[in-house]
Amino acid sequence: MSQPLAIVIAIAICVIAVAVGAAVVALVPLIRQARETLSRVDTLIQSTEGDVRLTVSELRSAVHNLNQLSAEIFKNVDKVTNTAEVLRGLGETISNTSDIIRTTAHPRLLVALLVGLKTGRYLLRKIFSKKRR
Repeated sequence: MSQPLAIVIAIAICVIAVAVGAAVVALVPLIRQARETLSRVDTLIQSTEGDVRLTVSELRSAVHNLNQLSAEIFKNVDKVTNTAEVLRGLGETISNTSDIIRTTAHPRLLVALLVGLKTGRYLLRKIFSKKRR
């Protein structure tokens, strides 16, 4: 190798060494900052993880309670439905009875029925009031 070529190679190696050294020196603060940031993120994740666990536990409890409540509601809905059907049937029966009385009973018959009921009530009062004395 010739001497000028060796000098050029030596200078090139020195320039590369200086560039690598400068890069390392420039990266040190970035690496420190990245480590601090990662430490803060880790702390944040740990505190959040605890909160999330508590929240999930409470959520599970709420879902369980909601399931029990909805099961009870469905039981009672069946009872209410059956009661409503019975009441509807009773209403239809009363309506039909009213229609029958209205269409078939003669007005005089209704008056006689009312007079008979009042008379019976009067007689029952008389009978029971004498027994008390």
